[in-house]
Amino acid sequence: MLKTSIINVVLRGLTLSSKLVLLLFIARYLSTEELGVFGLMSVTIAISLYFLGMDFYVYNTREILAHKESECVPLIRDQLVFHGLTYIIVLPLLLVVFASGLISWKYVGWFYLLLVLEHLSQEASRLLITLSRSSMANIVLFFRSGAWVYVAVAAGIFLDDARSLPIIWAGWVIGILASLGLTAYNLRGMAWQKVSRISIDWGWIKNGARISLPFFCATVALMGIQYADRYFLQHYYGEATVGIYTFFAQIANAVQTFVFTGIIMILYPKIIAAYQQGRLGEYRLLMRKLGCGVTGAVVVLVCAVAAAIKPILAVVGKPIYAEHLTIFWIMLGSTVLLTCSNIPHYALYAKHRDKEIIVSTIVAFGVAIVANGLLVPRYGLHGAAFATMAALAVLVGFKVAFLIKREDYSQQREELVHKDAEFIRK
Repeated sequence: MLKTSIINVVLRGLTLSSKLVLLLFIARYLSTEELGVFGLMSVTIAISLYFLGMDFYVYNTREILAHKESECVPLIRDQLVFHGLTYIIVLPLLLVVFASGLISWKYVGWFYLLLVLEHLSQEASRLLITLSRSSMANIVLFFRSGAWVYVAVAAGIFLDDARSLPIIWAGWVIGILASLGLTAYNLRGMAWQKVSRISIDWGWIKNGARISLPFFCATVALMGIQYADRYFLQHYYGEATVGIYTFFAQIANAVQTFVFTGIIMILYPKIIAAYQQGRLGEYRLLMRKLGCGVTGAVVVLVCAVAAAIKPILAVVGKPIYAEHLTIFWIMLGSTVLLTCSNIPHYALYAKHRDKEIIVSTIVAFGVAIVANGLLVPRYGLHGAAFATMAALAVLVGFKVAFLIKREDYSQQREELVHKDAEFIRK
């Protein structure tokens, strides 16, 4: 595990470094309004990805883990069929993003191109993780989100005409295409020839859609918790304010990204498989590793990011960001809550306690909407940051409460069974 973790952290570190380079480039050479547009485009694409995916991967991940790799090809094919259907329905509906004025019509082509390619690459990365190819998944992610950045930024530094959002988005497209090519090459050894001899299992697809729908609702709610603040800020204060908020949010989010890549991404497939196969001792050991690993990593990374923020501001060299530094500390607290919420989340998820996950997320989403509606108009950036933190605190609290309540009940039941068995033996 240690070797794999190091490789994954290095790969994700390279990707994160490129994201920081891109963020600093946009903050230094482009206006805060352009950074705001970039942030809104990125966030809207991130949310739209879930409408295309409908969280079907949640269902198929369990299905793949329950089968041998040689038996997984039809499952992968049928998932792609499902996504083809969602494309037909969802893509036209997303025009409301432009009709409402949230994003300018001049970016509609870039939006759809990036959205479709990003979704395909995202599902490819999830598949690689499920197949226990986490290192390859991170290489794919590096091509999709990192490698192209250095070329685009270098061009922008030396060529004034290359300092624009379209150049950045063009580089993004090239990076995603490279990641898809690499994924196809890595999966070439699977038994794809079997697909032609097996009919599409429409019943399986329908069942997967039914099971995934509640998860999709919860995921959209989680996205709302994390990103509703941007839309409230855009509505009341405009793109420039969103640009400032995006700048600090991306830096703070580095903590969550590193922890997910170095620890959670490796452990959660093993946790699910151990519980499903009845290896409860191994499951408990893996959960302890997850808890200790996440907690320790969060402490180290928060200290590192806190120490780096002022040098980062010095590189950007724009006083407007330094003037709002207090927002960063609030966001850092929110990132800690979001990262730690993964510990009870995967314990609930492995046990198929989906309802409790969904209830926790929807309640927290309601808190986010109400808090943003009350705080953003009056307190601006600080109101948005505090609203998100409050919602994430509720999310963690509910998941922990659900987990503890059921665990206590299970433990008491086990003790009663044990006492009954002792009595019978006597």
